[in-house]
Amino acid sequence: MSSSMSARLTSLAKRGALLGATVFALGAAAFPASAQTGQIVGQVRDAASQRPLEAVQVFIQGTSVGALTNAAGRFLLLNVPAGEQEVTAEIVGYRLVRRTIVVEAGEAVTLDFNLEQTAIQLDQIVVTGAGVATEKRKLGNTIATIDASSLQDAPVTDFSQLIAGREPGVVALPASGVTGEGAQIRIRGSASLSQLNEPIIFVDGIRMDNGAVPIGAGGQGNTSRLDDIPPESIERVEILKGAAAATLYGTEASNGVIQIFTKKGRAGTPNFTLQGDWTGVSVPTNRIQPLADWAGRVCGDAGCTGDGDAADLAEAQARINGRFGLSVDPYQPFEQDLIPDMLGTGFGQVYSGSVAGGSDVFQYFVSGRYTHENGPYDGPSNFEAVDGIEPAQDINQRLNTTANFTIIPNDKFRIGVSTLFAQTNQETPDNSNNIYGVFSSAMMMQLRLADDVNFYGAPAFGTTREFTYQNNTANSSRFAGSVNLGFTPLDNLRFDGTFGLDFASDDVVNFRPFGWDVDGVTTATPDGNRTVTERRNQELTADVKGSWIEDFALGGLDIENTFLFGGQAFVTQQEDAGGSGQNFPGPGLEVLSAVDNQSAFENFLRIAQLGAYIQDQIGFDDWVFLTLGGRWDANSAFGSDFATIFYPKVSFSVVPSDGLGWRGDVISDFRIRGAIGQSGLQPGAFDAFTTFQSQPGPNGPGVFPDNLGNSDLAPEISTEWELGAEFGFFNGRVSLDGTYWNRTVSDALVDRQFAPSGGFTNNQLVNVGEVKGSGWELNLQGAVVQKENFGLNMFVNGAYLQEEVTDLGGAPPLKTGGTYARYRNFIVEGFAPGAFFGAALSDEEIPLNILPTANGACVAPTEAEALAYFAQPRSPSEFKPLAVGNSNFGEPNGELASNNCGNGLLNSYLGKPAPDWQGSFGFNMSFLSNFEFSALAEFRAGNFFVQDLSNAFRRANSVIGRNTPQAARLAAIMSNPASTANERLDAAVEWASEVEGLAPMSGRNMINPADWVRLRELSLTYRMPSDFIAGLGLNTATVSLGVRNVGLAVNNRFTGMDPEGQILGRCNGGLNCNFLQSVEGWGIPIPRRITFSTRVTF
Repeated sequence: MSSSMSARLTSLAKRGALLGATVFALGAAAFPASAQTGQIVGQVRDAASQRPLEAVQVFIQGTSVGALTNAAGRFLLLNVPAGEQEVTAEIVGYRLVRRTIVVEAGEAVTLDFNLEQTAIQLDQIVVTGAGVATEKRKLGNTIATIDASSLQDAPVTDFSQLIAGREPGVVALPASGVTGEGAQIRIRGSASLSQLNEPIIFVDGIRMDNGAVPIGAGGQGNTSRLDDIPPESIERVEILKGAAAATLYGTEASNGVIQIFTKKGRAGTPNFTLQGDWTGVSVPTNRIQPLADWAGRVCGDAGCTGDGDAADLAEAQARINGRFGLSVDPYQPFEQDLIPDMLGTGFGQVYSGSVAGGSDVFQYFVSGRYTHENGPYDGPSNFEAVDGIEPAQDINQRLNTTANFTIIPNDKFRIGVSTLFAQTNQETPDNSNNIYGVFSSAMMMQLRLADDVNFYGAPAFGTTREFTYQNNTANSSRFAGSVNLGFTPLDNLRFDGTFGLDFASDDVVNFRPFGWDVDGVTTATPDGNRTVTERRNQELTADVKGSWIEDFALGGLDIENTFLFGGQAFVTQQEDAGGSGQNFPGPGLEVLSAVDNQSAFENFLRIAQLGAYIQDQIGFDDWVFLTLGGRWDANSAFGSDFATIFYPKVSFSVVPSDGLGWRGDVISDFRIRGAIGQSGLQPGAFDAFTTFQSQPGPNGPGVFPDNLGNSDLAPEISTEWELGAEFGFFNGRVSLDGTYWNRTVSDALVDRQFAPSGGFTNNQLVNVGEVKGSGWELNLQGAVVQKENFGLNMFVNGAYLQEEVTDLGGAPPLKTGGTYARYRNFIVEGFAPGAFFGAALSDEEIPLNILPTANGACVAPTEAEALAYFAQPRSPSEFKPLAVGNSNFGEPNGELASNNCGNGLLNSYLGKPAPDWQGSFGFNMSFLSNFEFSALAEFRAGNFFVQDLSNAFRRANSVIGRNTPQAARLAAIMSNPASTANERLDAAVEWASEVEGLAPMSGRNMINPADWVRLRELSLTYRMPSDFIAGLGLNTATVSLGVRNVGLAVNNRFTGMDPEGQILGRCNGGLNCNFLQSVEGWGIPIPRRITFSTRVTF
């Protein structure tokens, strides 16, 4: 689509917002308030324990009258129409209750509720995907709800933690233990080969920036925009898992939709909440192997017989004695457990407060939150400080405020205003697969090289101490605001308009100070360098919709018809600018304008999207429901030869337990449902256009070809259908929910290389691919025991996932990491996205490539030939394993392959990065009236492989590695002149089978099964007795002790530090972001967090 079309779409969006606001304002003036009202006050308690329930929705159906209970379970309904009213009390995890009461004008009546816990909630009200507030039982598609109030005592400090492990098919992927790092989120796997596979995010109806803040430290430490939303301000989260549910969100919705609803005010006196959390953060080091070395490794020749070897050996032995106090023989391996020295105990603190209240015409909720965490990275404490320069730290600070205001001028009109402000400061040391990373350097220590200057024996690039002086900071500000207007001119006709803005600003600085080469070793810009990046992102939302509900009789059937219509406009605008340079003139002159070799950049893009949608839901006798709908979208990122796209949907829901009376003592509830629909994902803003890149030069500026362009470029189309059933047993005390889904992504965008003879060497997106996925989602819950002083709820859920790239449109396989051979995730037809390929050891008895080739073919040695070869000392660098040969990816040819013989050495299929099954299980137990104890465990299992890249380097790299106990032991045996040929041969076979890796044997001994179970959360909460806290003027008071990431059990074939580790943290799209998954590399393991919390309300 042309730039002029983008401008027109943007203009239409802005004019539509103004027109909608004007219409709603006129509507407000047309209907004065009614004076014939009263009030309802009361309290909601758990029926078994009599514990007050917070955040229960108490409302009168079909009106705007409603409130949430406070921490003491109390509520107040104002402006209640006089007469007989049916009041509903509802909260996730409890059976909905409706009670009838008569309200007198000008009077207040009391109405209390006792709610019974239930494992199935077909009457729960949801909004996302339905367009209007709708009971869940009427929807044919899957929609999950997370009630934030049920997690207020859990050890959860950000949104990434809030969402992890709560719903089958929804996965949070942390990357490392770097403080402040956000998790990636995947819903039902990956729906795109080239675009960001994150779900789109809405907060109170406006679309939000769902990306990362790249800090440029090596891949880890990027914060998540989702963590700008404080958990204390969230009321609930609704999740649409697939295209069948997300049709009404159109383009960009194929990866699912997450809508966050923040807390609103309620009528009544001000209610205050104050909370403090204090957290200790420590890293489990039990899976970090100690460092190992042997003095004879300094020798140039195996056996230490070369010129100068004797002197080098004597110097190494002296260094080892001086640094570690050890007297070692030349071939005697020794160990030091030094890597944990880089880690300590971090400390975090969170202080939050809120106030809610209001009257019948104005209600408010205002909250504030301050977070400060100094993480477990403790590298600088191991070194003497240097005056004038400061080492990097891992610190995350956040300041958040939210405010929601509701104005109800009359019973026809409602105005809601929501605001969010977040200020974040993130400081992170260099990390991940980064030759200058601090923790990376510590893992590659060479003990024989350690001395008073190179204290940890860094083998290359600089000392570990020097690396601690590289600083990476990101200062981010964010403001989001929305206005929601609700207008009900008739009882069965309602209009809603939402207009909002999400603005984010990031300032990132990567800085090496003047003189950072404090040990005089590093040669990387010793006079310092500085890179400054400024990013601005703006999301505009305009959403106007109407709903008409009509009940009538037809042929003996009671029909309820809900017709929805509306339109949306979104405008995304991004601006990036920055500069860099190196070599400061001196200390104190470390600003960008003072550097040499200056460079600058500036980018701008805007994407505009317009959509219109309709939906009709028909209910038959209130137990059979049919929904049909569709959406039209136009997007400025589409090619000029592609106009609009239509996404249809249809779903059904049948509740036989309601309509046919299928209720019994065992099966009390039963529903079947199904849905099919489409949604899409558009290309990038400039992918459709032919573009050129600026190029400075000695004769003046010029341009060179950048993007080839594709006028036919269209969105990917995700078509998904699902079937499901829900069962409630024993009057709802136990529930089972099962869903099967099937998805085909057609016209998948593939990044393809075209002939470079045209001058365009960059890859170009084309709609030629196809990706298929399917899966099962199962959820079993039970209110096992419910007594006055004891209650036990248990749950287990799991999601099965199967994915396959079925067509690349003739494009060759795609590899993550470009030419970097160590990354082994590929996109290959016939395999799961991101599948691992590399070298696989042959089944030869002696799988060693030590003989001359025969016409290019590998030759396996006999035992006698192998013993003759190892009759003298050998270095592991002198030979390579014999591996399986392949004719193509994943197609063994029955021959051998190695570094200098055979074919298809690196094409063996080694596994996939996403497990067959993921899920969670746990329980919540209340006892002794005032205590609660809960637990949550997560698991990944079934054909699940993780690449242990950091330990592969530690085991096999001849310069910066071979420092694990096994590698040092085997290398010393093979190099030792005193070893026998049999000992060297046995060591060589073990080396080939368990140690050898990296180029040219990339993938070997580094990709292994990694099924795991992690006890994610434990929490114990005590609620102080009401008679005690009443004397203190408090409504409630609780204290909690929570532990996060308590323990880990992992497949014993996994050799890494943490199976959840990722080489890349949260990121913003591209092949690596999507599919460089399950690759652990030099990241700090996921830390254990112990939190003490206290919360009071008054």
